[in-house]
Amino acid sequence: MRRSIPSLLLVLLPLLTSPALEARKNDREQPMNVRSDRQTGGLGDDDNVVFNGNVEITQGTLQVNAATATVERRGGDVQRIVLEGSPVRIRQENDRGEVVDAQAARVTYAPDDEIILLAGDARVAQDRGEFTAGTIRYNLDTGSIDSGGDGGRVITTIQPKARPAGN
Repeated sequence: MRRSIPSLLLVLLPLLTSPALEARKNDREQPMNVRSDRQTGGLGDDDNVVFNGNVEITQGTLQVNAATATVERRGGDVQRIVLEGSPVRIRQENDRGEVVDAQAARVTYAPDDEIILLAGDARVAQDRGEFTAGTIRYNLDTGSIDSGGDGGRVITTIQPKARPAGN
C-alpha cells in the first residue's frame, strides 16, 4: 500500500514510538505547507522535487525542519522521501495532546518496503520515555522497531506510569 507524502509525515513519529500512539486525526485534513530557500523539480507523475535550505513542513500539529527534502516519484507514486539535516527535527501532537519529538541526520521512507529509517544520532522522545541509537528502523506493516546494529549502543529510558493524584 502506497502512502502519500502527508500520510508519511503524519505517521512517522507516532507509529515509530508506539503502535497505540496515533497522530492527531484531523491533521490529515489540514493543508500541508512547505517552505524552503529553493525548490527544484516538477510536480509531474515522474518528477523528483528537491527542497533546499531551511525546509519547514507543517500540517496541523506536524512540524518538520530539515536542510533538504527530496521526494522521488514514478508513475504518480512516491518511491522514496529523504529528509536531511543537522539534524532533521520532527514534532507532532496526538489526539491526547501528547507530543512526540524525533531527530536524526537523515530520515528515509520507502513506501514499497514500508520502512522508515532514522540514521545518524537518531532520537525519539515522548512523555513516557525516549530512545537513542545510531539508526532506528520502523516497519509500518508489522510495527516492529529495530534499533542499533551499527556498532553503537541503543539507550532507552522508560518513565514510570503516572499515578493518580492522592496515591
